[in-house]
Amino acid sequence: MKTFMLLLNHAPDRYSDLSEDDFMTIMTDYIVWTEKLTADGIYAGGEKLADGPGRLLTKTDSGVEVHDSPMAELAEVLGGVMMIKAADYDAAVTIAKTCPHMVHNSSLEIREIHAVD
Repeated sequence: MKTFMLLLNHAPDRYSDLSEDDFMTIMTDYIVWTEKLTADGIYAGGEKLADGPGRLLTKTDSGVEVHDSPMAELAEVLGGVMMIKAADYDAAVTIAKTCPHMVHNSSLEIREIHAVD
């Protein structure tokens, strides 16, 4: 089995106006999904990223600049990551299509993790 990273992008303000009940309904969808994948031996881990800016480091001629990231003008931010086990990309896509992220948001990126032995 290979490991694939699901990159969970969403609009920067996607969750800001939700009531606590609506937010918890969405979180419950993710919890139920990850519990099922865990029971099936497919889920390999993941985390929701903290709201608010991170940091972007940019190499310059004079050193390294540090900026808040993501930039305000971005249409999407990385809100979290999940790792799943699958035989290949086709199998990973089949699993990812069942992810609640595809119900509550508009896109999800899948990347194979390169195994370093």
